[in-house]
Order: sequence, then C-alpha cells, then structure tokens
Amino acid sequence: MKPYFISLVAIILVLGCSEDISESLSNSLVITSEKEIISDLEGLEIHLLQYFKKSAVKNVSLEDIFEDSWLSSIKTDYSLDRSVSVEIKEHHPIASIGRDRYLTQRGKSINPKGQFKKLSIISINGPEGSISNLINLSRELQAKLNKLDLKLISFELKNKDQLKARDDSGTEYIFSKKEFRVQLERLEDYISFELNSGKGNHIRYIDFRYNNAIAVYYS
Repeated sequence: MKPYFISLVAIILVLGCSEDISESLSNSLVITSEKEIISDLEGLEIHLLQYFKKSAVKNVSLEDIFEDSWLSSIKTDYSLDRSVSVEIKEHHPIASIGRDRYLTQRGKSINPKGQFKKLSIISINGPEGSISNLINLSRELQAKLNKLDLKLISFELKNKDQLKARDDSGTEYIFSKKEFRVQLERLEDYISFELNSGKGNHIRYIDFRYNNAIAVYYS
C-alpha cells in the first residue's frame, strides 16, 4: 500500500480545505476493481471516508484503517469536479484455514473482519506448520477428482497421520498421510472403474488405509 500513500496525502491536503470532507465525498467516491470485489462495498466506502477525514487532521496510515481487511492496495485519482476514483486490489484467497483466517495466493495469512462476500474455497485444517503441505496434498487429490467433475470442499489432518477430505457431493475420503501418494493411485484405479461401471449409487465414504484394498460405503 505504501507506493500509493503519497498520492493519497496530496488528495487529503486539497480536501482538507473543506469544512466537511465526508459530506463532500459521500456522493462522489467511485470504487473500482479489476476483479469481482470480495469486500462489502458499503463498509469499504465508510472506511475510505474515515481515512480521508482523519488524514486531513493527523497522520493516519492505510494500515490503521484497513488492518484485518481484504485490501492489499489502493490507488486514487482526484478530479477537479471533486470526484475521487479509488481503484482497489484485494488479497486472493486460496483456502480457509480456521479461526476466521484465510491463506492468500502469496502465502499470507489474513483475518478480515466484518461482512464480505461468501467464498467458494477449500477449507484446510491442521497444525499451524502443516498448512502449506496440506494445500499441496489437497491439490494432488483435486487433480484426481477432476475426472469425475468433483470439487474438494475440505481437507484436514487428524491424529498426525489421518487425512480426511470431502467433496461437493458429500463423499468423504480417508487416507494415511505416510502412504498418501500410494493410496492416491488406488483412488485413480477406483475412479477408472467407476467411470466404466455406470453405477448410480452415492458413495458415503472411501477408506484407503488398508493394505492393497479399500473400504467403500454406499448410501
């Protein structure tokens, strides 16, 4: 956010001559983004107005206003007609990692507050130091499930060696972490069998932790 701070200060100095900055901006603040916005626009606008107002009377950083938000950077453009265009960039979340935290594409853990768009991303659960590895393992599993047009919605490490995953059809998959890739090969064989069998029964769970076998439960 720091590269845009100077331009913001310049805007604030001009707007500081106004008796009521919030009132002068409330009808002329335009927020845009290259991607679909995750943040709640009404709340975002309020925070921006607070930033402009506070910065006119004292030194306030962007981090003070947008801490624990989806914003990663903002760029402003002030026009003579007193309109302010604010172009925002938000963090790109790749997983929910528990306790209202999200992992971004850049590997940063964020904890955004308030209202925001409901996200359709995988939930990853496990010890703090295992999250990165679990994401990699979940991607390997997702690559197999793509053949069945299924999407993983959760992936977790339990009891140090048990991996549990769930897809968007409700099927649960159970693996051993130590033998995960060997068991993935069994899943691939099973997927090929299912694709050729034409079965319509819904699978409740598949357990791959047996030696040279799998346990399947149909509903």
